[in-house]
Amino acid sequence: MLSGLNKDLLSRCITSTDLQNPDILANPCDEEGLVQRAELVIKFGFASLNIEPISIRGNTAHCIRSTPHTLVLRGLNQILRKTANIQPSDRDTIIRRLITILGEGVQHRVYKFDIRSFFESLDAGLLLKELWLVPAIPRNAVTTLANYFQELHDRGISGLPRGVQLSATLSEFALRQFDREISLLPDVYFHARYVDDIIIITGARENANDFTRSVRDLLPYGLKFNNEKTKRIDLPAFTKGQANGLVGQFDYLGYSFLMHPVERSSTDNRFHRKVGVTIADKKVRRIKSRICLAVCQYLQDSDSVALEQRLQLLTGNHNLQDFSTGRSRNVGLWSNYRRVNSFEALAQLDSFLRSVLVGNKSHIADRFALSRSYQGAAIPAALRVRG
Repeated sequence: MLSGLNKDLLSRCITSTDLQNPDILANPCDEEGLVQRAELVIKFGFASLNIEPISIRGNTAHCIRSTPHTLVLRGLNQILRKTANIQPSDRDTIIRRLITILGEGVQHRVYKFDIRSFFESLDAGLLLKELWLVPAIPRNAVTTLANYFQELHDRGISGLPRGVQLSATLSEFALRQFDREISLLPDVYFHARYVDDIIIITGARENANDFTRSVRDLLPYGLKFNNEKTKRIDLPAFTKGQANGLVGQFDYLGYSFLMHPVERSSTDNRFHRKVGVTIADKKVRRIKSRICLAVCQYLQDSDSVALEQRLQLLTGNHNLQDFSTGRSRNVGLWSNYRRVNSFEALAQLDSFLRSVLVGNKSHIADRFALSRSYQGAAIPAALRVRG
């Protein structure tokens, strides 16, 4: 059992950039001094917490701006993940398994659920009561978490603040039992959950309305599904004389899945279903919007180097350092959408980028012609969408 929130744990939670944070630069201290400030938070509570709301695509997220509080929340996060054995879902693994299941040449029914306002709707009080019942979690950790929840409540922040790493861990803890109960339903063939996006595949022998009601009743902590995003797709088995074309389509975790009729393989005589996987239209539109924003900025400052860097960031693949773990993470189109087997969306993005930069009707094309970096009116290799 972990000894709880103590000096040793807090020291291990310090990252290489913590002492460069604005609040520490304004009131300097070394690592030992930072740990002492964090210990004061544990002892006296979160009244001095500096938490800033930020808007991200219509949702309110929060960023912790006070380093001692960040350190305490990191310590709580480590304790909860170790004592409760919380492992966040891996998006790529989910997609890979989903493609395999959908490709089987049998009858399936796909259910898609989305939890409405997941982080904001989760009842933190009920969650805290559940955490008190876990003997492996040190008592001072739960007490500190209770003080944190109380401060959030006093400031009018409902549920768990979106964007804080600890919130993601707590949300996984909150839905552990729900995931277990879903997997035990007799009709479930496959199920996965990535934060608040849930997908379930059955053999299509159950009553769809009753099944949906059963899943809804299993939601804990006052959570509810977003009915507008709930979707059901029936995928039939092989039938003679079946029509060609798609039999179903849905988007999940940034991908679009297009299911074709079941066919018999000419090589092994087995049934299988072709599944087309591409980037979801919503994500394509978002990338196009960001390309337009990069171009608009160029029209203001004429900084071609910055434009190329922005487009590389949007269309290429690169490594970024995760300052919370110190690890390097590969990000970009290939990393985010490595499971696509149809390049239609990438071709669409490539065409869009060309039309913006060198198209006959592009306002920016003439600006490029005047720039020595872009003489010849051709797109440099660094600006082409990677396939």
